[in-house]
Amino acid sequence: MPLYVKDPQVDALADELAALTRSTKTEAVRQALQNEITREKGKADLVEQSVAFVRQLKQRAGSGPGQPVDKALIDSLYGEGR
Repeated sequence: MPLYVKDPQVDALADELAALTRSTKTEAVRQALQNEITREKGKADLVEQSVAFVRQLKQRAGSGPGQPVDKALIDSLYGEGR
């Protein structure tokens, strides 16, 4: 099935890519589409990205005990107790 592009900007981009890759316009469009499909398929989905983000945060935070949450800490966060 043929693909007809009626957008002059898209046509110009295809011409430019064909010239840069020294190929035909058809081959340039085919390669550009294939590269974009490969890139999109390589992206992690939102859940995977979130899980990786949380793992990185946990790793950066370390496994040791945190600072105790007491009145002095809370006051210091609000600039009180001075």
